[in-house]
Amino acid sequence: MSPISELRCEGVVLAAGRSRRMGTDKANLALADGELLWLRQWRILGEAGIARRWLSVRADQAWVPADFSVVRDAVPDAGPLAGILAVGAAGDGTHVVVLAVDLPEVPVTWVSALMARAKPEHGVVGRWSDGTYEPLAALYPREWLEEWRMKFGVAASPPGLQALLREREEAGGVVVIPLGPEHARWFRNANTPEDLRPFPAPVARGVRP
Repeated sequence: MSPISELRCEGVVLAAGRSRRMGTDKANLALADGELLWLRQWRILGEAGIARRWLSVRADQAWVPADFSVVRDAVPDAGPLAGILAVGAAGDGTHVVVLAVDLPEVPVTWVSALMARAKPEHGVVGRWSDGTYEPLAALYPREWLEEWRMKFGVAASPPGLQALLREREEAGGVVVIPLGPEHARWFRNANTPEDLRPFPAPVARGVRP
């Protein structure tokens, strides 16, 4: 039986980055169909059934609607972990689904697959054959976030998520979803204007929830 009914998943769109390579705030850029990047990710989380969602943004991002729930990093410019820890402090769900604003091809089926594999005190993350994780489209248990916040919540240079996930997997606390070439387009970052060009047509295979 799916654990979704037993666990409470919240979601966060990580949109607080400076977008230096893009040259402008990438969160507010439009895709080919006119949908803004941040709204696209917000919608994907909602379509996966996540009702309580947050925007991780900076105080100077004036485009943020007043009626959206937001979280701010305890330490500015401290990387994506700071945004993840911020929503961990603000929410009360058992797990948090993280979705970076610059991954415009992650489908709702991926978010559903993360949630379907959720279980108490375990994270769920995709991993490539070389051992590299996809930590910015992943699911984290609140216990991890509370522990990390105690250790790194005010650190200007917190540890990288790759190292933290490797440590957790070695301890037996990570559910890994293997990733292959057919998933590469889902995790292609949009860091420059050229990256917003239409991506190749999707492949037929995917990850089932």
